[in-house]
Amino acid sequence: MRNHQAPGLDQLDRRIIAALQIHGRATWQQIAGATGSSDSTVARRAQRLFGEGLAQVVATTDPLLCVEGYPVLVEITTTAGSVTQVAKALAGRTDVRFAALLTGSFDLVVELIVSSQAELARVLLTEIDRIPGVWATKTESVLSHYKLEHTWLQTDLPAEAADILVQHRGAVTPGDPRPLDERERALVDLLSVDARASISELAQQLGASETSVRRRLDNLLTEGRVRLSTLVDPELLGYSAPAMYWLHMDLRHVDDAAKTLTRCPEVRYVAATSGHSNITLEVVLRDQADLHRFNTEVLAGLPGLHRAEAGQQLATLRRAFVLNRRTLALIDTAEEETHA
Repeated sequence: MRNHQAPGLDQLDRRIIAALQIHGRATWQQIAGATGSSDSTVARRAQRLFGEGLAQVVATTDPLLCVEGYPVLVEITTTAGSVTQVAKALAGRTDVRFAALLTGSFDLVVELIVSSQAELARVLLTEIDRIPGVWATKTESVLSHYKLEHTWLQTDLPAEAADILVQHRGAVTPGDPRPLDERERALVDLLSVDARASISELAQQLGASETSVRRRLDNLLTEGRVRLSTLVDPELLGYSAPAMYWLHMDLRHVDDAAKTLTRCPEVRYVAATSGHSNITLEVVLRDQADLHRFNTEVLAGLPGLHRAEAGQQLATLRRAFVLNRRTLALIDTAEEETHA
C-alpha cells in the first residue's frame, strides 16, 4: 500500500521539515537559522515541499479545549477482501481525526470525535457497524492525552537550534475549555486552508486590524485551542515502520509509564485509555530492527507492563482531520489493478 517511488529528500529538506514540526509558523529567517541555510534557499525548498504535496502545515482545533467533543478510538476488523472499501468509507467522515490501515489484530484504527455517549452509540450502531465489510469493532475511551505531537523528526536538528525554535513558538498553557467565538471561528477557518498565511493576509480577509488578528491567533495557540501540525509521510524520510501499540498495564503504573513514553522522540502519540488497553501509543520507527529495539529497550523497561500488542501502519488515511489523498490514490490504483 506504500508508494516506493519516494522523491529524493536531502538533509536540508529533512531539517526544514523538522523545524516546521516544531514551529509551523516559523519565519523563513528563523528556519534558516535553525537549518544553517539562507532565507531564500529555505523558502524555495519549503515551497517545493508544499507544492508537491510532500509536506503540509495544517491548523486544527483541540476538540476538548474548544468544547467540540471528545476523542474515542475504534479498532476495526473487516471481512476478507473488504478492508479498502471500509477504509475509504471511514476516511470520508469529517468526525474522524485519525485513520490508518494496520497489520496485526486489527485491520483499521480510527479516532472519532463525538459530542456525547448518545452520539457515540448512534455512530457505532447505526453507521460504522452498517458499513459493508465491517466484521467487528472494539471501542476505547481516551481518558487523557499525554502526548499529541508531530515532532518526531526534531532529532535531525541540533538541540540548541530546536530549543530556539521552541522559544520562538512560545509555551502552550491550556486554559479552561470554552467554545470558539465568531471571530475566532472565522480565523480558524482561514488557517485550515493556509496555516502559514501571514498576519497581513489574514487581517485583510477578516476585515480586521493586524494587531487584533495577531493577538487572537497568539491566544489560540498559547491556550492550545488551535494546534499547528506539519504532516509528512514518514517513509519519504526513511522511516518505514510506523506502528500503533496497545499496552495492557497494571493500573498503578499507567501514569509513570505514559510519562516515560512521552520522553521518547520516536513516540508521537500517547493516551491513557479505557477498554481494550490501558495505554495506546503511536511511534515512528525506521525499520524492523528499530521496532525490535523499541520493544526490547523501551517497552521492556516499563514498570507494570503485562502485555503489548502492535500493529504496523500500512497506510495513513487521515491525520489531524486532513484526508491523505496520496494514500487514497494508491488504494484506488490497487483496486483498479485487482479488478483489471
